[in-house]
Amino acid sequence: MTLIEEMEKHLPIPAYPSKELCQLLQEKGKSIDSNTELKITKVYDSGDSGGIMCPVLEVNSEVYVVSLTHLRIKFGHPLYHKISEYQKKRIRKLSRQNI
Repeated sequence: MTLIEEMEKHLPIPAYPSKELCQLLQEKGKSIDSNTELKITKVYDSGDSGGIMCPVLEVNSEVYVVSLTHLRIKFGHPLYHKISEYQKKRIRKLSRQNI
């Protein structure tokens, strides 16, 4: 079973935004900080270029879809360790590609 399939079975998944995501959302006028709990409601595979993408915030008709690497999964979630491992591998891969 792929990580996406496992995540789909556990939706919604509680997560927290990275500092970079907080900054981006604050620039868009959203009141959010690193302790704001978000909910991953769907997961998409965007291939090698984007990895796993997740809608996490819906405000009126705006939907914010972000890379899983910009989220911290709530500690204690059944997929916490698997998602954390995916994030570490993804970040290492991106750093090697200088993206």
